[in-house]
Amino acid sequence: MAKIDLPDLFTRNELESARTKGELMGMAKGAVLGVAGMLVLKVIGWIPAVAVIGIGGFVLYKLFSRPSSSS
Repeated sequence: MAKIDLPDLFTRNELESARTKGELMGMAKGAVLGVAGMLVLKVIGWIPAVAVIGIGGFVLYKLFSRPSSSS
């Protein structure tokens, strides 16, 4: 990991604690999202879920890949 040069506002222990808590929160959010995704797939089934994901991906692709105006 890159060295962080910060003013002496926080101690090294406080920074490590905040980093650890952030990692734990990220893992918890990922677990909740995974469980919610599995419940959605169980309720509506695979085919509609894959269709919605595919359509959503296509829409996002079209939104972010607008043609650039070259002169």
